Amino acid sequence: MLDEKYNIKGLVSSIYECQKKIILNRRFIRELEVEGQDTSHLLEENRMLEQQIKAYQKELKRKYQFSY
Repeated sequence: MLDEKYNIKGLVSSIYECQKKIILNRRFIRELEVEGQDTSHLLEENRMLEQQIKAYQKELKRKYQFSY
């Protein structure tokens, strides 16, 4: 049971880290677009991070339902 709580905390922490990276990338994207530079790599990274968040959320939901 205690191990499950740490896993849940780890998942929440991972979601938070992905969200932080997305926010940071968005700032870079805005700056690069103003300069007229290519942002496709950052946009793709954000898409991958969003998919990772969805996977973490599914896992979190599954673990949370079984922890009670």
